[in-house]
Amino acid sequence: MKKILVAIVALVLALAPIMSVAAEAVQYAKTEYHLVFIPKLVHEWYEDVKAGIDTAVAELAAQGITVTYSWDPPTDAVVTDQIAKIEGAVATNPDAISIAVIDASATTSVVNELVASGVKMCTFDCDAPDSNRFYYCGHAGNYDDGFYMGETLAKQLDYKGEVAVLAGTLSAGNHQDRVKGFKAAIAQYPDMTIVAEQADNDSVETALDVMEGWISAYPNLKGVIGVNAASPIGAARAVTDAGKVGQILIVGMAENQEAMEYVKSGTILCTLKQQVPTYGYNSVFNMLLIADGKEPTVKVDEIPAIYVTSENVDQFLTK
Repeated sequence: MKKILVAIVALVLALAPIMSVAAEAVQYAKTEYHLVFIPKLVHEWYEDVKAGIDTAVAELAAQGITVTYSWDPPTDAVVTDQIAKIEGAVATNPDAISIAVIDASATTSVVNELVASGVKMCTFDCDAPDSNRFYYCGHAGNYDDGFYMGETLAKQLDYKGEVAVLAGTLSAGNHQDRVKGFKAAIAQYPDMTIVAEQADNDSVETALDVMEGWISAYPNLKGVIGVNAASPIGAARAVTDAGKVGQILIVGMAENQEAMEYVKSGTILCTLKQQVPTYGYNSVFNMLLIADGKEPTVKVDEIPAIYVTSENVDQFLTK
C-alpha cells in the first residue's frame, strides 16, 4: 500500500511544465536533421504526440536548426507491420528513429541489431526496456495506475460485485501491466469477481461491441476497466446506449474531450490524463543530442500523469 500511496502523491503533482531542453545552451553538430517516428498504430491519441513534435520543430527552427520528420504508423497494432516500417525507415538513413513498441518480446532483438549497426534507436509511449535503445520517453507507472483504478472502482462499489476487463492489446506491456495491477487490487476483496476479460486492440468499436455483449451476458455487471485510450470510450458509449449510466461504472485510461465529458456526466468514474505532447517534444531534443553522439538528458524520461475524477474534470474540459 505504501508503494501505491507514493505513486498517487507523484501523480497529484503531475501537470509539471514541459521540460525544455531547448532552453539549455546546446550546440548542435548540424543545422539539418531528419527523424523518424513510428507509433503503434493510426490512432487519435498519437496525434497529441505529433503536436509535441511540431512544437519542438518550431522552436528549433527559431534557433536556425531545421528538423524534418517522418510519421509512419502501421494501420493496426501488428508487430510484423511495425518491424517492416522500422526496416523501411532505416533504409532512408535518418539521424534517429523512435518507436512506440507494440511487442517488446518481438522488437527487442530488432532494436539491438540496429543499434549494433549504428542506428540511433529510441522509444516513446511503449518501451522495450531490455533493449539497447538510447532513450525512452513515456509514462511507466502502469501497474500502479491499474491498481489505483481497481481500488477506486472497488471503493465506489462498496467492495462487492462483478467487474470486467477490457484488456487492450495483449502484446502491449503497458496495457498488460495495468491489467495486472487492476487484478491485484480486485483480488483483495472476496466479494468482488472478474467475470470477463477480452482484448479490444485499441479500438473504440471493438470495445463497444464487447461491452454490449457483456451487458447482455452479465446482468449483474457493476464495473469495467479499459486499459487504453480507446476502450473506456467504447465502454461508455455502450453503457450510455443501454441506459446503464450509474449502474455500470467505468475506470480507465481515456483522456480526450469525449472521455472528459463522460467523467463530467458520471459515466466514467476515473481516468488518467497524461502529458502526451511531452512525449514528442522531449523526444525531438533528446534524439538530436543522440544523433550528435551526446548523452540524452535522461535515459528513461518518466512523464507524470494525473487522475481525473468529477472533482477536477472541469480543468480538462474545453470551454
